[in-house]
Amino acid sequence: MFAYRDVVIFHSPDPASTQAQSLLLVYIRRVVGEVTYEVCDLCGSGVISRVNVASPLQDSGLGTRAVAHLRACYPDVTWRSRLTQRMTRALAHRMCLPDDRTDPSCPHLTRAASEDRGAPGHAWR
Repeated sequence: MFAYRDVVIFHSPDPASTQAQSLLLVYIRRVVGEVTYEVCDLCGSGVISRVNVASPLQDSGLGTRAVAHLRACYPDVTWRSRLTQRMTRALAHRMCLPDDRTDPSCPHLTRAASEDRGAPGHAWR
């Protein structure tokens, strides 16, 4: 898909949290996806708490590209997942992200953020 190649990834603080960060997936000045995550410098661990991709681009591999981007930006961080929705759980499985909800990896990261709780996602559908 042509849009996949033209999507630019920007780092941004998450407006719903003081600790969380966001990757914004932007296509022609329009946000088409967002990945919310936290990184703990003390433990060297990171947690992906929310992934939203616009409906027309959901099967384009943008979620995989965003997680790969995080791994490249933070090469010394061990990533885990708090993803709960079916499609995002599949992404976590494909990217070999252990579930942080059942076995928390870091006591410093907040537990409130997840796809089902916290700030609502954007209505991109």
